[in-house]
Amino acid sequence: MKALLLVATMLMSIASVHAQYNDISCAKRPFNAWVVQVDQLENSTVFYIELQNDGRRYMNVFDDMFCRIDATGNIYHLLNSYNMPLSDTDNSRQLVMETGQTHRFALEFERMPLDNPIDMVELESNSRALNFYELAVDTTEVTSRIDYDAWVRDYPVKEYGTYVQDGSVIQYISYKGVTLAAHMQQTKEYGKYFSVDLDLQNNSKHDVLLDPARITATTFSPKKKKQLDLNVLSAEEYDKRVKRSQNWTTALVVMAGVAVTAAAVAADVAIAKDEAKHHPGPPPRHNNWRRHHHYHPYYPTDHYRSHYHSHDLGGLATATALVGSAAVTAGVVEGQKTKQETLEAHYVKPNTVRMGDEYLGYFNIKYEKTDNLIVNIPIMGENFEFRFQWQDGR
Repeated sequence: MKALLLVATMLMSIASVHAQYNDISCAKRPFNAWVVQVDQLENSTVFYIELQNDGRRYMNVFDDMFCRIDATGNIYHLLNSYNMPLSDTDNSRQLVMETGQTHRFALEFERMPLDNPIDMVELESNSRALNFYELAVDTTEVTSRIDYDAWVRDYPVKEYGTYVQDGSVIQYISYKGVTLAAHMQQTKEYGKYFSVDLDLQNNSKHDVLLDPARITATTFSPKKKKQLDLNVLSAEEYDKRVKRSQNWTTALVVMAGVAVTAAAVAADVAIAKDEAKHHPGPPPRHNNWRRHHHYHPYYPTDHYRSHYHSHDLGGLATATALVGSAAVTAGVVEGQKTKQETLEAHYVKPNTVRMGDEYLGYFNIKYEKTDNLIVNIPIMGENFEFRFQWQDGR
């Protein structure tokens, strides 16, 4: 008999420690949100919440959220947030929401008694915060435990956040194991562009395709007062622009070299006339000086060095100009080729990113005088949208 009483007492104790309740009322709840079940665990109390988006674009909960027992005023702090981004002072993480979207998540607090009304408070000064007042739980009716994985399976979080790296603000979006980070800046590399750097990390359970042909960019033009579609340059299109610009740069350098050579030839003619005027005969010991000069223009004879000055653009000055022009032309061509290869290597191209792999690259968008930019990058049938805003004159 004593053994039966002991077992019954233990079962009652276990039931009081681990129990689930779904008969819940609330005097004042936020927007379209409901507490659908409360689980009383050994060291914590879990609230299962379902909401329907009322038009907001982002949502999160702050780590200083708490529950308060009306009768005693006791405070119980938030321990964990499940399927809902948790933010603090230094880190902003938000759920990206669609219009009319339904979402499910759970909040775990320090274990609290359920025999008195409870206030669940995110921010009392904000009427749009996740504030529930006078939650009353009927503990006389016990229900079955929620299978959390099944309960949230069709409600994955698309999380948006930012972080700072070397003084630059990086935006990221995480969804179903895929994290895409983006940073935008204006560049002048063979033209003026909005340049977007990407870092895609695939920690999902399957390979994903990054197809730059699907990327779109728009801006609201303050000057034109309308939404504009901007051209996202493919790798091939940008490569053509690079080559055109490089060819033009090389042509300018070559033309400059031709001009220097022409000037040098003209100077040589003038020098020859001056030589004939001051020295009617050939210099001593150098009967073949003219041929010698042409074969070794940058090693002038002592006689020549003593009679002519650098301002004549002849002799050593002429040779230096000619050799320097050739070196600059060769250097520019080689430098342009190296730069093109570097740009081509990192420009975004169609890629299947394998499970566990990371892909980095950049792409350019046609420049427009504006102060905002929206970039949409489709992956796994979902739209990863990044919004950039800056001050005028950037």
